[in-house]
Amino acid sequence: MTQLIVLLLIVNLGIAYQCYRNATYKGYPVKVFTGLGLVPYFNLVVWVYLLFLPSLKPFSMDEKQPL
Repeated sequence: MTQLIVLLLIVNLGIAYQCYRNATYKGYPVKVFTGLGLVPYFNLVVWVYLLFLPSLKPFSMDEKQPL
């Protein structure tokens, strides 16, 4: 039973870290999305939400703008 709890805790922290990385990369509030990513059973929703949100950072002249 202890191993299951440790595994779930590791997975939860891994998803929270992915929320942190996606929020940082896309320019969204890091504290909000990381905090929401730490909430069990809600973190997968936040993670998928961040995956489909567009980036808030402006495009540079070297990058092509998506259609």
